[in-house]
Amino acid sequence: MATRARPLDPVQEASRWVIRQSGERLDDESHAAFEAWYRADTRHAAAYDRLSRLWRRMGEIDRGKLAKRPTRKLRVTAMLALLTAAFAGWFGSTAPQSQADYTADVGVRRIMLPDGSAVVLDAHSALALDYGDGRRQVRLLQGRAQFEPAPRQPGMAPFSVITRDAFATALGTRFTVDLLHGGTRVAVQAHQVAVRCLPCTDEQGLTLSTGEAAEVSAAGVKRDAEAGTAQPGWTRGLLSFDDVPLPAAADALARYSAKHILVLGDAAKTQRVSGTALVADPLRALELLLAQTPVRVTELPGLLILR
Repeated sequence: MATRARPLDPVQEASRWVIRQSGERLDDESHAAFEAWYRADTRHAAAYDRLSRLWRRMGEIDRGKLAKRPTRKLRVTAMLALLTAAFAGWFGSTAPQSQADYTADVGVRRIMLPDGSAVVLDAHSALALDYGDGRRQVRLLQGRAQFEPAPRQPGMAPFSVITRDAFATALGTRFTVDLLHGGTRVAVQAHQVAVRCLPCTDEQGLTLSTGEAAEVSAAGVKRDAEAGTAQPGWTRGLLSFDDVPLPAAADALARYSAKHILVLGDAAKTQRVSGTALVADPLRALELLLAQTPVRVTELPGLLILR
């Protein structure tokens, strides 16, 4: 009896799609297969989006030189291994979505928690809840979120957000928590938040007031007193750019796109952009940001090319 082949895990499948779309234009049948795979499972979308960003950041890879190598099969195999290994090292081997109660794909998601607390979950973010035995704890597994805790009632525990770096307890407030590669950033838009460093050996902590922020990591707690009180634009579906390099703007918009965004050529890579973009339509946002520049956008299946 023939044995069925084991399906590839999401990371391996995503690697193959990233490599394939960077090296050739998909025909209609292949594009339909990609779209079906991408939308079939949130884990597929998350793995593909992250690997697309990683592919763009791997500046040491010269695609022109790769294309000249005679054995494409060996090249693709090597690139699949490189991307998969880099993904595992960068993002960890355990997918946050498998532990999450709430996730967001390429859009911003608004959530009401069981106690009435409101959350705005940014794209590619994940939350897990611990509301047992009177607790009101939320674990931010990936990405970033804005929290507006419901008022604490008699018998209720304080509302807290936990990351690998920080334990943030709301003191009647509105605040954002951003899980970075090197730490966790907590910013307060209203009232106060008590922040404690989890990996620090000396139990470092502080209380942040309106307009303050801090970055928490194993190195300690670094306060930023000029964070501002304005609600972050991404919570309203907006991103603002003020004389930002185009690759950085493209990277920010890629978070909200199902397509990989590739910046090609020195002219595009050195271009700087300013303006406010609607994250719901990255293609339109890029066209508006680049309207007064020589850079143009080419749309292909699964890919936006800026050059």
